[in-house]
Amino acid sequence: MQDKKISRRDLLKIMGVSGIALGTSTLMPTAAQAKSTLAPNIAIIGAGLGGISLSAKLIKDLPNAKITIFDADPILYYQPGFTLIAGGIYNKQDTLYKKEELLDSKVKWIKENISLVNPDNKTLTTTSNQIYNYDYLIIATGTTYEFEKVKGLDENIINDKNTNITTIYTADGALKAQEMFNKIEKSGGKVLFAEPNTAIKCGGANKKIYFLLEDRLTKQGLRDKVEMHLYAGGNSMLSSPIHAAMIEQFFIGRNMPYSKQHNLVEIDTNNNIATFEKIMPYTENGISKIAKERIQKPFDYLFMIPRMTTSSFISDSGLAITKGDVAGHWVDVDQYTLQHKKYPHIFAIGDCAGIPKGKTGASIRKQYPVIAENLIAHLNGEPLKAKFDGYTACPLLTRYGKAVMVEFDYKGAAPSLPCFGATRESWLNWFVKIYLMKPMVMSGMIHARA
Repeated sequence: MQDKKISRRDLLKIMGVSGIALGTSTLMPTAAQAKSTLAPNIAIIGAGLGGISLSAKLIKDLPNAKITIFDADPILYYQPGFTLIAGGIYNKQDTLYKKEELLDSKVKWIKENISLVNPDNKTLTTTSNQIYNYDYLIIATGTTYEFEKVKGLDENIINDKNTNITTIYTADGALKAQEMFNKIEKSGGKVLFAEPNTAIKCGGANKKIYFLLEDRLTKQGLRDKVEMHLYAGGNSMLSSPIHAAMIEQFFIGRNMPYSKQHNLVEIDTNNNIATFEKIMPYTENGISKIAKERIQKPFDYLFMIPRMTTSSFISDSGLAITKGDVAGHWVDVDQYTLQHKKYPHIFAIGDCAGIPKGKTGASIRKQYPVIAENLIAHLNGEPLKAKFDGYTACPLLTRYGKAVMVEFDYKGAAPSLPCFGATRESWLNWFVKIYLMKPMVMSGMIHARA
């Protein structure tokens, strides 16, 4: 695909957003503008990107509020950087931040996780059985990985340096992926990529490393030494139809084999054999049915994505979706207001929210102002007017030096700038991903400045 000339206006917009991180942009807020003088007691469960960004926003909008955040983990990882670790562009340290250095001093940090919420009494219980009251609750717990859902697999196997099985959804897994890239270069072999058929954050992540590995091998004349295949559990490459079709066309054009509706169900680590369940829908006498077949594939290297769910207290507390394939997993919130459907004093942000789209860091950037505005509206007894439009973004690395800025919302493709394009592969999108996105997130968004 041909790069499109960047207009001066678009370039200024890009540099303006990135300038937020450097403290030089005219977009930098000059002073915090309080939107309410009321003083609610707000509890936030989870000090990830969503929880910290929202806490910073609420400090500005509700300066008299008591804000308490609950999280036992002292480290925040810049997770969009994990694919860059795998590709040899970042190291692990490039993604590691101390939460104590990111949280506003006005936010009280309880270094414990939550075991239960009583939404009727507006209380929550920590893992040490301490009970806290709240007026409003924000759930920002992200995802929990279920490696054990694949028979023969657990997190210890992922972390074991003696196995050639990894995931890029953890920092150590991404570092192991980088090492596997180097091994594949030297020895060749059979490489498999596996994705589940359930909701995951950043659906393009595994495809990025497939693209990068293929490009790296091709440029070094080693492509013929390696057999590669992607097995996707779902019937689409992404939830955005136009981008799903784009990915398939890239794969076909570059001779990158793939299969859809193949779910990883078992791994024989002794013999390096992956078992997939092939899903075959059909109709009989007007009734839709599904046939299943198990197939075994030998491998030398396996990059996999685990099934994902939320923290167990969400379902234990009656806050999860109760119907459909996602029952018991994600927080049951309205997809636009992000307010819980049963408990109006509860909101959810980020990956844990049970909404059709929005499991990316870029989604959180659009979500935290919506929740802040709607919380204040509810506090004032007003209608919730702020709406999350489903914005999701994934800078899809297609080659070393090229990327597609995948952006979509509930309605379809939603490019933020014309120069990015909807399906355009360009150096500009690579540049934004590699050099601008992390400072925008970690110096801008995390402090509610972007």
